[in-house]
Amino acid sequence: MMTTREAPTPGPRVAVILAAGQGTRLYPTTNRPKPLTRVLGLTLAERVMCTLREASGVRRFIVTVGSEARVVKAHFTDIARRRGYSVAFVEAPDWQLGNGASALAAREHTGDGAFFLVMSDHLFDPAIAEALLRDPPGPGEMCLAVDRDKSAIFDLEDVTRVRADGGRITAIDKGLEPWDAGDTGVMLCTSGLFDGLERAAEKGGHGLSDGLRELAGDARARIVDVTQRPWLDVDTPEALREAERRLMRDAGGKSTDGPVSRYLNRPLSRWLTRYLVETPATPNQISVFSWMLSCIAAALFAVGGYPALAAGGALAQLASIVDGCDGEVARLKCIQNEFGGWFDAILDRYADAFLLFGLTWHALA
Repeated sequence: MMTTREAPTPGPRVAVILAAGQGTRLYPTTNRPKPLTRVLGLTLAERVMCTLREASGVRRFIVTVGSEARVVKAHFTDIARRRGYSVAFVEAPDWQLGNGASALAAREHTGDGAFFLVMSDHLFDPAIAEALLRDPPGPGEMCLAVDRDKSAIFDLEDVTRVRADGGRITAIDKGLEPWDAGDTGVMLCTSGLFDGLERAAEKGGHGLSDGLRELAGDARARIVDVTQRPWLDVDTPEALREAERRLMRDAGGKSTDGPVSRYLNRPLSRWLTRYLVETPATPNQISVFSWMLSCIAAALFAVGGYPALAAGGALAQLASIVDGCDGEVARLKCIQNEFGGWFDAILDRYADAFLLFGLTWHALA
């Protein structure tokens, strides 16, 4: 079953994505630029863009590039073409100095309004962006989404740590002690961010944290608590595997699942979905295939005899398993829509009718 979220909350229509780094810590797993790393059917870059679009309606993306810029540009351009987004690129000449230098390169391209700033390798729940929209920064400020649940942070040693007082950042650094929350890498900013980055650069600091510390000194860096909302910095092979595990967990399973669905169908459909998301198969094609299996099962029921009845039962069970894959694939590929949900529901009802007819014919024959 394919579902859709409610309409996104109105907010900024532009987002800056930092995609200039090399991502060498993922090289044991992939030799592609980090934004092009695939996670269950989509690249990290496409997942980030789809999440922001789902949460806030953002369609215009400014992507800062550096390492392997030509390849990265081509990929983001392809995403924009397929998804109907607008994308512009900014060459970050000093990208090797740090992510703050990459962000500063976008200064002349964000306009006067607020904008999202995210990393190309951070996966996050759309609710994190929605929380930022509900508590936006004031003039000259920036807001950072933070997670206070230290036990839920995947890589506790690598997380950027934040100390806050009264909702404002007082200190931020990877080795900070003591600390209150982890930096999720999702921000809602105004042009004031660039003031902090520029001041930090003048002092030799070229990381985003350096710029945020400058703003914190002026009480212009705020936090928004998004504890219990999932997020993940996909920076290592271990984090990549964790991303796959979380995505599969979130893609399948519904509160209405009965015991058979929960303990038999759903584990098998998830196993099958892992392969289907890497193929061109669409959710609607999967729905049709499941319906066809049900039709064949109904025909076997009507044939008569216990061998045909057993074969029909096995096919009907397989059809039920495959029927769970269409929604899972749609959610994993971020292509769920109202028509898909309606189409799947209609085919399910026809499949149920054909199976009932086949069983009735078998019983009366």
